[in-house]
This record gives sequence, C-alpha cells and structure tokens, in this order.
Amino acid sequence: MSIQREPKNSSSPETLIIGAGLAGLAAAALLKANNREVLVVEAADEVGGRVRTDVHGEFLLDRGFQVLLTAYPELERHVDLDALDLSYFEPGAVLVKKDQLSRLIDPAKRPLAVFTAALSRSLKTKDKLRLLKLRILLSKSWEPKSDISMESALQELGFSSDAIGSFFFPLLSGIQLTPRLEGSARLGFYILGCLFRGSAAVPSQGMGEIPKQMSRRISEDSLMLNSPVESIAGRDVFLKNGLKFQPAQLIVATDGPSASQLLGIETVYSRSQTCMYFSAPVAPSKDSAIFLAGEGQGPVRNMAILSNVAPSYATGGQALIVAAMPGDNDVTTDEVLTQMHRWFGECVDEWNHLKTFGIAHSQPLFEPGRPFRRPIEISDNCFVCGDHRDTPSIQGALVSGRRAAETILSKV
Repeated sequence: MSIQREPKNSSSPETLIIGAGLAGLAAAALLKANNREVLVVEAADEVGGRVRTDVHGEFLLDRGFQVLLTAYPELERHVDLDALDLSYFEPGAVLVKKDQLSRLIDPAKRPLAVFTAALSRSLKTKDKLRLLKLRILLSKSWEPKSDISMESALQELGFSSDAIGSFFFPLLSGIQLTPRLEGSARLGFYILGCLFRGSAAVPSQGMGEIPKQMSRRISEDSLMLNSPVESIAGRDVFLKNGLKFQPAQLIVATDGPSASQLLGIETVYSRSQTCMYFSAPVAPSKDSAIFLAGEGQGPVRNMAILSNVAPSYATGGQALIVAAMPGDNDVTTDEVLTQMHRWFGECVDEWNHLKTFGIAHSQPLFEPGRPFRRPIEISDNCFVCGDHRDTPSIQGALVSGRRAAETILSKV
C-alpha cells in the first residue's frame, strides 16, 4: 500500500496519529472500531516502523532478528495469529561453548526428550534443576520482589557463573539488547515467562505481515505514507510536504528519540542492534532452535537458520542464516564469518553475505526500577505511545497504542 497526497490546504481529522508502527496502528484500529475519524501519517513507504520485512531476491529479510512470542497477552486483541501462518522455533536452544554445539531441550514442551536433556552437557545438573524450578515459578507469573539487574537476580536464585555466562547472557542480552545482564530483572523474567508459556515464531511471509494485517483494519484513506512530520506546535502538525493539520486529538506513535524531538519531552534512550543475513548452498545444521554464543568469543550473540524454521523465508533452495549483534554497529562481515567458521567449519566458506541491517533505535532502554507503564497523556488531548511507554517489546507497543485510544474514548 503506497498512498501519497499533494501538498494543499487540508481538513483536519478528529484524531491524527503520527507513526504507522504497531502502537500507532493499534490505536488507529481501536478508534476506527468506535467510529472515530482517524488519519495516520507515516514517514516511510510502508507500515510497520521497526517491524518490517524486505524481499531480497528469493529471500525474506526481517529488519533485525525478530521473533513473535505467542504468549504475549495483548496479541489476541490486535492480530489473527492463524492468518499469519506461523512457523515455530524449536523449544530450547543450541549452546555454543568452546566452539562445541550442544542442545538444551525444554522437557516441558518435549516430554519425550527428558532423557536427552538430562544427558546434555550444556548446563550442569544443579543449573538444570534451578532452571526447571524457575520455569515453574514463571508459569505462575512470578516476578522478583525488587527490580534489580538480571545478573544480580540470577545470582540470588543460585545459578552458577557458567550458566549465567553461557545461557542467560546470550539469550537475554540478545532479547534486551544489553551489553551485559545489567537490564531490568523484572522485564527479563517477564520475557522468559512468555518464552516458557508459549512459543517463539515468525509469520510465513515475514514479521512485516503483522503490521500489514493490522493496517487492514483501517481504511486506505485513513493512512498517508511517505509523509514525514516537520514540526509540532501545540496540536498544530506541519508535514514536510506542506500539509498542516489541527486535530482535536494528537497521538505521537514514534520511537522514543523521535517523540522527544517532536514534543520536547524527556528522552527515552534506545539500544541498537546489527544483524547480518547470509545465504548458503546447504544449511550448516538441521536445528531450528536459536543458537546462543555462550562464551562471547566473537561479535555474534545469537543466530538462527531461518530457512529451517520457515522454509518460506528462502524459496530458491538455498539456506537463509541470520546473525545478531546487539549494539555492535561496527562489526564487519569477516568478523562474523570467522566466528561462524569456528562453529560450523569449512562449509561457511560458501556462505554469501546478503545484507546488513543496523537499527539505531531497535529497542528502548529499560533500566532496573523503571515502571512497566509510563504516562501517555502529555498535555490536554496530546498523547504519546510506543514501546518506550510500556515494555520494550511487541507486547508493549500494542498495549501503549490501546491505552492511548482508550484514554481518548473515555473523554467523551
């Protein structure tokens, strides 16, 4: 969908939403469902914000290594999961320690694999028992009494330094995009709980299908693409194409730094992510789980063979591989391939680099002690939403968009 309008004097909608990411689309759909007049303006040529998928020849490349956690409770309000035709990652993980691969199986989801899990040398027996206990706790939505760093919380639960470094570090730092495990334990355990209770998946046509599906809940004339905002003065909104709007309600649904620049509010800083995609004549492994770099000997924190998970991501007979480097914007292709060569051997010599994505505002910072929800009403009838107002996740983006729309609806 590509909609453009020529600069001209414009009538103002009842509600103007800046940004067609998940938060903006969630807000727009709820307002439209309640018969409110809505216009969404988006700077890019497609909806989705950070959740987009590029077609690269015979491959689908998500912008950043992203997965959908099916246990997110807000999903069912906004997304038809069946229509997304999800493909699922294998529960558990492949741990890489001293360049040796070992499988950590989730016996709760693969009961017949309990014996294999017990024999695995990926974690010590005491750590496996503690992980099982933690899994039981999180299935009941347990959270720590005080919000400390994830590393400190894991130490308090008795996990060994080996388990923290080889399993939790690559898993959670890859999700929270933290250089170490200094992020919020409350958030980390919430994400772990969603992983344990549900599945990690990708839509068959890429993560970008999520916002595309959501955008179908609003009419085409309620969406303007290729329409960046130049400035905001009160509730007067000036677009770079010359249009000006004076809506009754304004929702800014952008990333944190952009919202701060437009509205002059406190900045919520972001963490960055770099990911690289490679094609290969043959997949280096049959595993469809996420690979975790357990010892930090290289820039890659985690990786996956996406064509094993979702064959629709690579339709030309080759394998598709993604490697993720949270925060590492200066990593080179040679550095990544060197690390992968240690993992998989000479077959890596045949890999072909497809594309690198560097996402500066991949995820908002979430420090220990930060509340799960921040205020969304900035001033009278001016609102801000996005995962920087809730939890940094798809869940948080959807919740914040709904909160903004519900606040508007409650005023009349």
